[in-house]
Amino acid sequence: MPAEEKTEDPTPKRRQEAREEGQVAQSQELSMAFTLLFSFIMLFFLMDNILYESMEFMNKYFTDYMTMTLNLQTFYTLLLELMQFIFRLVAPLMFVVALVGVVVGLLQTGFLFTPTSLQPDPSKLDPVSGFKQIFSKQTVAEFFKSILKISIVGGIAYLTIKDNLPQLIMFSKMGLNQVVSLIGSIIYSLAIKVSLILILLGILDFIYQKWEHEQQLKMTKQEVKEEKKQTEGNPEIKKRQKEKQQEMAMNRMMESVPEADVVITNPTHIAVAIKFDIDNMDAPIVVAKGKGEIAHKIKKKAEECGIEIVEEKPLARALYGQVEIEEEIPMELYQAVAEILAYVYQLNDERRY
Repeated sequence: MPAEEKTEDPTPKRRQEAREEGQVAQSQELSMAFTLLFSFIMLFFLMDNILYESMEFMNKYFTDYMTMTLNLQTFYTLLLELMQFIFRLVAPLMFVVALVGVVVGLLQTGFLFTPTSLQPDPSKLDPVSGFKQIFSKQTVAEFFKSILKISIVGGIAYLTIKDNLPQLIMFSKMGLNQVVSLIGSIIYSLAIKVSLILILLGILDFIYQKWEHEQQLKMTKQEVKEEKKQTEGNPEIKKRQKEKQQEMAMNRMMESVPEADVVITNPTHIAVAIKFDIDNMDAPIVVAKGKGEIAHKIKKKAEECGIEIVEEKPLARALYGQVEIEEEIPMELYQAVAEILAYVYQLNDERRY
């Protein structure tokens, strides 16, 4: 039986679960492109300082270290100063590279920490799945992206060298400073152009990654249905629970009917049971109400308990529509209800004597 096609957009729960597992849309190409661009910009601003530091170290090397007697102590001293020299040159660049990488990553995915993605996955060691991965759609896409990048970088390099070919031909007539300056200018121009093109490709790659991620998250109709059951509960179970709750509420309401002083009816469609305790209540309350079959049950219960049933159509409709069970009747109905209660109390007194 063929697998059901994934045609449904992912639910918020599906998206959240994927994010918690580290499955988010991001482009490594975009991060690398911005890192490359800012690295070359930093090199441009730091180049004078790098040259100065290098000259200082070389002067110190030729003036101080060349005359030293080489032993373990002087070797450690030289090694330590060499490491400090390299750190001074590289630290600003490393800081900028790390900062740009973090910022570009945050802009793509937001803050994301997923311990589950750090756990080892034995399935990744499976040679069969690894072999399949080699010929996967994603691998093929990455291959063509690499070919495209190499072609573009090669094309930019060719055009840049072609534009500067007249100056390059004049190398033999230039001084050393001019040659170094020209080569540096060409390399810097090439690097900036390549970086900007790679950023454009990175943006396109990010759009593609977003689309691909969305396709991977899509769900079948059955998956959506199962998730709805898990989050909202099985509809059949919820229906039975609701019916049970309604039944319990009905039983409680019917148990309150014997406490009523009077049942006001429509006469056949509506029944409202009223109770009033002059010592403990500020106003009469509705202890039971219903329409149709429920109204019939209320009247039957009232007859069994000897509670007076009074037909008053407008009042019955007003009480049913305006007052909930265990609520006091509104002030505008006081007079009408009071007259009925007075009538019922009078009947009860007459029967008693």
